[in-house]
Amino acid sequence: MNTHGTVKIYIFTTLFCIVFNYVYSLFGHGVASPFMSYAFIFSLVLGVGGFLAVGWLNVANRMAFNLYNAGIATLTVGSLLQGIIDIAGADTAYPVYYFLVGSVFVVAGGLMYFYEWQTQQSFISTK
Repeated sequence: MNTHGTVKIYIFTTLFCIVFNYVYSLFGHGVASPFMSYAFIFSLVLGVGGFLAVGWLNVANRMAFNLYNAGIATLTVGSLLQGIIDIAGADTAYPVYYFLVGSVFVVAGGLMYFYEWQTQQSFISTK
């Protein structure tokens, strides 16, 4: 797995979220939402930071990779959606599901990476 390429994509995603918030705030009539303002945090911390750690640990697991990426995407989209709903002045319970599902995906992917790393460590120590 190419973690350097994934980190570059998440840096781009972080910048996109920052620019998206700026452009959306221009049309928000002075109304702001912390969900919109800080949507980039998921890509920055979980995406860039998480995959730098995965690259450092030298762990490769396609299912963990897919779950972890899906979780970050779900959390980011849920945050942007909640921000749009807040700025519009509406109220709905749907973004809560984005945060729940995204969190489950990130935790599941992280646990799978951890299990893979533990398996590699025990294999190396038995040699």
